[in-house]
Amino acid sequence: MKTSKKIISLALCASMILGLTACEQSGGLGEVTTTSNTLDDDINNPVDINNFVTEPEKTLDNPNLVYFGFYDIRTAGDIKPAVKLFEETYGGKIDYMTVPWGDRLDKLQTLVTTGQSPDLVDKENLTFPSLMQKNLYTDMTEYFEPYMSEPQWTEGFKGLVDKFAWKGKHYFYPFATNALANGLIYNASLFDSYGLKNPRELYDNNQWDWTAFKNIMEEFTRVNPDAIGGVYGILGTEIFLSTGVPLIGIEADGTITKNFANPNIERAANFLMELRKENYAVRGDGMWSNETEPLASGNVAFLGVGDWKFSEFCNEEVYTDEYEFVPFPKDPLADKYYRSLTAFGYMVPSGSPNPQGAAAFINMVRKSLVDPELKAVVNESMMASKHYTREELDFILSFEDVTQYDVVVDGYYGFSDDLTKVIDDMLINIAFVQDENQKGWTQLRTENEGVIDSFLADFQ
Repeated sequence: MKTSKKIISLALCASMILGLTACEQSGGLGEVTTTSNTLDDDINNPVDINNFVTEPEKTLDNPNLVYFGFYDIRTAGDIKPAVKLFEETYGGKIDYMTVPWGDRLDKLQTLVTTGQSPDLVDKENLTFPSLMQKNLYTDMTEYFEPYMSEPQWTEGFKGLVDKFAWKGKHYFYPFATNALANGLIYNASLFDSYGLKNPRELYDNNQWDWTAFKNIMEEFTRVNPDAIGGVYGILGTEIFLSTGVPLIGIEADGTITKNFANPNIERAANFLMELRKENYAVRGDGMWSNETEPLASGNVAFLGVGDWKFSEFCNEEVYTDEYEFVPFPKDPLADKYYRSLTAFGYMVPSGSPNPQGAAAFINMVRKSLVDPELKAVVNESMMASKHYTREELDFILSFEDVTQYDVVVDGYYGFSDDLTKVIDDMLINIAFVQDENQKGWTQLRTENEGVIDSFLADFQ
């Protein structure tokens, strides 16, 4: 019997929930505003944590915190139970300071330098190691010491915390991980009407690799008269990572390794060039990574995108066809099925007035995602806020335990926006560029080697 899964997303770092605007925050910060606690008004997703409120084992000098970001963590389905439990346990509150997405880092640095630091902010792409190197965050080692012997940190997570240490300091204590940072969305209804193999079934049967991926795109473009290509959006990064080799690796001791000339990277680049030359990898008007129209119109077989986009296609009121998603395919010559790793959590900015309370809250979020009884409350909250079915939620959560997967972290996006753009442009060129600017991988890495080295020099 064919089993289908609809598209879902945990959306930990992109909940995109609109906050309520209240009084203007002082300090000339423009659109930055702070909202008071409104959890009791959230009637669409009531969360009952009364059975879990106990006397705290560790008291807090200050139980009040301020989160600074572009979405309201107090109403996000996966975080709300921990917010309510923290407030009820310690008798404090968590306020939300809102800022537009594009202004968040500039505004945060202004808050820090003017002595108005919040207590909690999201981990960013540039967090590790660039913003750590710039001392934007608080070293939280001493504040987390009371919690590190507890099960939520000792069972598979201590090594991950150490992995993100920078120059002997621990700024980042991730409370959530995911082995499905990006995936491929496709129209399962359309595939079925064309008699194409379902990628999800291939994945379940351990047959989902580069070859199967290309074969489906070849068949899709052959039978679909409206087809203009096979895949658009995110592509190169995931194909490279499936070899098990990052373009730039950051070792536990701080060593930075460049792998642009690694034979496996060269082989992945050749596969991407093959897709480009045969017009399976395409990019044109309306075909950037977050555009839905080419896929929704049936013109392209796959959209490669971050998990935050999956839930958009889960909306039955918008899409009557059944859309599914699948992880990026396995490298057929790799020894294992390597996947990208994403780790999410909250950072504590330098100058935070309450790092002790921030550590207690981060610990509570981590515990709520691990403790079986608390996790059940979180799951119910997520299903209510995101309208997930039990089956959908179980599938997406299956990628949370990264100890069950072989994951690879590519650190190239963590040094500077300029370096990220240089490498992104290389990946776009190798996979999508069809005009006179088209280049091979050897030429691309040779041309950009000096620039990449200059960006990395400050971190050596």
